[in-house]
Amino acid sequence: MNTPPSTQKTRIETEGISGRLRRHSTELLRLATPIVISRSGFLFLVMADTVMTGHFGAEELAYLAIGLGLIMPMMITSLGMIMGTLVLTANSYGAGKFSECGPVWRRSLGYAFTLGLICIGIGYFGNELLLLTGQTPDVSLHGGEIMWIVSLGLPGHLLFLSSAYFLEGVGRPSLAMIVMVVANVLNVCLNWLLIDGQFLGEPMGAAGAAWATTATRWFMAISLAIIVWNLRDRDTYAIRAPLSGGFRAWQELRRIGYAIGLSVGVESLAFACLNAFAGWLGKMPLAAYGLTLNLMALAFMLAIGIGSATAVRVGIAFGRGDIPDAALAGWTGLGANTLVMCGAGVIAYFFNVPLAGIYTEEPALLAEAAITVAFITWIFVPDGGQAVMANALRGRKDVWMPTIIQVASFFGVMVPYGYVSAFVWEKGTVGLFEGILAGCIVSLIALSYRFHRLAKV
Repeated sequence: MNTPPSTQKTRIETEGISGRLRRHSTELLRLATPIVISRSGFLFLVMADTVMTGHFGAEELAYLAIGLGLIMPMMITSLGMIMGTLVLTANSYGAGKFSECGPVWRRSLGYAFTLGLICIGIGYFGNELLLLTGQTPDVSLHGGEIMWIVSLGLPGHLLFLSSAYFLEGVGRPSLAMIVMVVANVLNVCLNWLLIDGQFLGEPMGAAGAAWATTATRWFMAISLAIIVWNLRDRDTYAIRAPLSGGFRAWQELRRIGYAIGLSVGVESLAFACLNAFAGWLGKMPLAAYGLTLNLMALAFMLAIGIGSATAVRVGIAFGRGDIPDAALAGWTGLGANTLVMCGAGVIAYFFNVPLAGIYTEEPALLAEAAITVAFITWIFVPDGGQAVMANALRGRKDVWMPTIIQVASFFGVMVPYGYVSAFVWEKGTVGLFEGILAGCIVSLIALSYRFHRLAKV
């Protein structure tokens, strides 16, 4: 078990700025590494589905892309709504109130399962929803099937995250990382069986990939819940203690979750709008947009890992009332993101063709995707930076202002700019990514200024 933050208070107060920076950097690296692997695992699930479906056929890849395009806003909104688990656990841990950590996790499980059931209800109408976005009947039919299948796994996805957030909040993210690594191996094996129909007869294509991921998500949820329930220090965290307080006890979890859920939901919905725009451009641009966004999201998981670790560090410092230390934790996270995202950008720029070639061998699709993969180099730093600063603000329970900033940035800048660039300026798929770049820059600047102002309070 990690040394409780309350026992470190005297030592922390005697540290100079260099000592604090060194401590935050070390702890950020310790926390971020397994969180990055865990969060990246979600994208590796989608990446495996995308790559293996892409090699099966470009048309099936388009169905998978459009189906995931509308499922992602639901999934990410729900993910944000349970992120209060991380914030409240880290705050309680930082304040030395360890017995309050377990009840946060227990309440989060019920909340996550309820949200997952709502997602299943929406996913059932996937065909109709895609038709409303202006897709062709063929794309809507097959994409809607993907939505329905994937939605069946969303309760498992959210239950896994509830457990992962709890473990991250108490500084033990490696357990979720181990489950995620095993889950990715399972997903690849199931994809191999289902997409091409190995030993099972008829190939299932994109639907097979969707079923594989749904089964994998339930495996993840059950496995990690069992691990948390049986932790050796479960009594310290009151993991098995009876819950009290009824619905009122959930108030703070919901309050934080509503704001974060709205924020990340709006962001995801904005990306879904761009996904619909890509569908208007045609199947080939849609496939290129889908695989490029998958690569961008994979790099974004590095920022999510750094951002989650930053939220924990800020939350612990804020929990013990050390505002200057919380500020330093946030800026350390932003600096780490800049270094990591610059490295990712260099790789995307110089290896754009090999990276696109991972997903497809079709010359026309490869040529278009190589251009968009090279362009996302410029998006990595501001996109990751705005995610880190939003998490830094959430770590100190400032949740509504980041939401307002991101809503304005994504729907006030990203979506309209992307539409104009793609259709009015006739830049096609690249225009959509220009919109993403513009929105992320505005979001990063505004969120950083907000964090700077609060650091003086």
